[in-house]
Amino acid sequence: MTGQQRVLIIQARNLGDAVISTALVETIAHGFPAAKIDVLTRPEIAQIFAHNPHVEEIITGRLPMSSLHDFGLKAALVLPGLMNKLRRKGYTDVVNLTGDFREEFIGRVITRKNNWSPAWAADHPCRKTIRPSIIRLANRPITIPSTTPNIHDAAAIIGTAVTSGTAQKPALYTPGKKRITWNPLERAVGIHPMASQPWRRWELEKWNLVAKALIENEIDVHVFGAPSEAKELTQHFCQLDASRISIVTGSLSNYFAAVSRMRVLLCPDSSASHVAYALGVPTILLNGANDATAWAPPGSTVLAAGPGLSCYPCYNRPTCFGGADEYACVRRIQMKSVLETVWEVLESTGREFISVLPQNSRS
Repeated sequence: MTGQQRVLIIQARNLGDAVISTALVETIAHGFPAAKIDVLTRPEIAQIFAHNPHVEEIITGRLPMSSLHDFGLKAALVLPGLMNKLRRKGYTDVVNLTGDFREEFIGRVITRKNNWSPAWAADHPCRKTIRPSIIRLANRPITIPSTTPNIHDAAAIIGTAVTSGTAQKPALYTPGKKRITWNPLERAVGIHPMASQPWRRWELEKWNLVAKALIENEIDVHVFGAPSEAKELTQHFCQLDASRISIVTGSLSNYFAAVSRMRVLLCPDSSASHVAYALGVPTILLNGANDATAWAPPGSTVLAAGPGLSCYPCYNRPTCFGGADEYACVRRIQMKSVLETVWEVLESTGREFISVLPQNSRS
């Protein structure tokens, strides 16, 4: 690209997808410091981009990538006006990280210039979760081979294709537009047990036992969740030592700041793992129905029972409902292996932890 760039990043999927897409913002901003970068997203996840100093404008709306609950008749009637508004802004480049025909179509409506979109290889795991276009709607497709399965690596390829620059990691910012980085407390472990789908969730009873074991070893446990999950989390963890356990629910900004203080974060395959990666926090991910090679953040420690099952990965289309092995891909993960992994990560992150770890974890 040459001259003045005005870039629109389309990210109207989920919270985790939005966090991953901050890598596009960072890469484009570093490659083209003078570029004006806007983001088109859902109102619920606009806060991911709201404090980013590289983002000039955030446009929100109900888009057809959302569920029918979010994108109904009213949203469909409003959409043409939103597209006209965006077309008049004169974007030189529209970029998406999904490769779905809906993002590509919106990009084509908004600009006749550069409509960038991943072109996943036929056997790429990310292709299995989208609706690819029958005809190519993006005039700047970026080939993502199956030998590069991870979504974070794909974001790097897309960002460098747009800018010819160096790929950057995802980043999250304070309301003061300062980048949030890992700054751990001395003895603090985070647990984010919730996930949007049951086949991603390890049972809360097991999370409770993990928290209890950590507390018994003089480690403070911070349990994270959304405001709507506060009551359920309190019910499951309120019996533990109140001086060592904290239930943390609140705004995204406060959540990001709190996670950055953890020595390690334990979570299922959810947005929490991508938040931790953006902040530089070591992560232990309990994987469920999805292919961890595609969606686990680089450097995270993955625990999984799925690879031994014939139905794995099912890509969020489980066939195990109601049976004895319901969600076995995540529920068969053993608590012993989780705790052993926690001790290993804690020991690697700070020598001060060695004196409080169980003796059998250091043998």
